[in-house]
Amino acid sequence: MSDATTTDLYEVTMAMSYVREGMTGPATFSLFVRDMPPDRGFLVAAGLESALDFLSGYRIVSEDVDAFAAALHRPARDLEPLLGMGFTGRVRAVPEGRIVLAGEPLLEVTAPLPQAQLVETYVLNQVNHQTTIASKAARCVLAAAGHPVVDFSLRRTHGPQAGF
Repeated sequence: MSDATTTDLYEVTMAMSYVREGMTGPATFSLFVRDMPPDRGFLVAAGLESALDFLSGYRIVSEDVDAFAAALHRPARDLEPLLGMGFTGRVRAVPEGRIVLAGEPLLEVTAPLPQAQLVETYVLNQVNHQTTIASKAARCVLAAAGHPVVDFSLRRTHGPQAGF
């Protein structure tokens, strides 16, 4: 199984309906924050590298099709049109570490509709989580007003990778 299964079943169901209906034209999704609390006026963009790594290696293999079929309680042959699908789209994004304000896109993905649908969950997860951590770290440093900051985040974040 590849990272292609790191998605919501909703995304798979929608992608299959698009393929079945011949809806494969380009689609764009944008990630941005509509509003921010008054005491949190900015975000620090992060997660782009992880998202790009995922997209560059994205390919649906037979094990993924089998996993989707099992989870959806459908025969694998119903999901075979996804087999071999890779990411052929493009990404526009704010560079890592840049400040972003409400309403400004952190990232935009444009790809054939089924591809954009299938990669959305993972890409949003990576950019959302890492931007949250980077933004909180920046606020901690600002609040420390020049004093050293030490973080033991590995003890309270999700999984060992979150500590990095």
